[in-house]
Amino acid sequence: MSDDRRPNQFTRLSTAGAACVLLWISRTLCGLLVSYPLSQAIRASGMTSGPDGDAVLFQPGSLLLLELLRIGAPWLESASRVALLLAGLSAICELAPLALSLDLLGIPGSSLSERVSRALRLFPRFLTLGAIALLAQAAILLLASLLSAALKPALTSADDRLQTLAPLALFGLGWFACAGFGSVLDVARTTLVQRALGARSALAHALLCLRQRPFSLLIGAYPSITGSLLGYLTAAWVLTRLDPMSRSSVVLAFGVHQAAVLFAIAWRVRWFGTALELSANTD
Repeated sequence: MSDDRRPNQFTRLSTAGAACVLLWISRTLCGLLVSYPLSQAIRASGMTSGPDGDAVLFQPGSLLLLELLRIGAPWLESASRVALLLAGLSAICELAPLALSLDLLGIPGSSLSERVSRALRLFPRFLTLGAIALLAQAAILLLASLLSAALKPALTSADDRLQTLAPLALFGLGWFACAGFGSVLDVARTTLVQRALGARSALAHALLCLRQRPFSLLIGAYPSITGSLLGYLTAAWVLTRLDPMSRSSVVLAFGVHQAAVLFAIAWRVRWFGTALELSANTD
């Protein structure tokens, strides 16, 4: 029995690793594409044309960085608009490798051409689900903002700490709810991979899964979100300990950042495996 399990376990690990690498490559390429206009705008300002390059921007006090913002404001403004447009297009384009990675995790034994074909067929439905999720999450944050504004008159005579913490708590609950809806969206995406359904039917199936197994869905999603956040916070803490004037620190900072991205993607792929099981076991 143990011999039968080993190949299955190895297959799961290999497909999870392939999904992680696929998502990491697509995210890295999209990140480089989005940052390119900003890097060109910084270069156009002439502030980094010296022998030290952009290391001068990270000197203590950040005076040159503030000077860059003052001198290069026109270039940075236009570059930010282009970067924002590229970020939106990249988010849409990343749905294709996401569908391919879910296909890798959910449908074993297919050829690459079959997987790519299925991923392209799923792309419009993934896009529809993404638009629904974006609208729902925007509505949740808007509701949190309205509740915070409505709560202010009732807290005028309360303690200052309560006046400060209450809006933060409401926004925290709003982000918590957004993360929960994002987890339902992931279950809907896995449903599309496993079953021939439309976007609305897949979302209804995911909501049914949430109603039948709310604890299983949330206990699988929120630890993955927490693990990803922990990876990014750890990377940020390490970056604050590096010397920005050292050339070796630049390479190390890039490595730390990419390690955090891979760590977060690994947690997300782990959650995808749970979402596939939840979707398959929900009727």
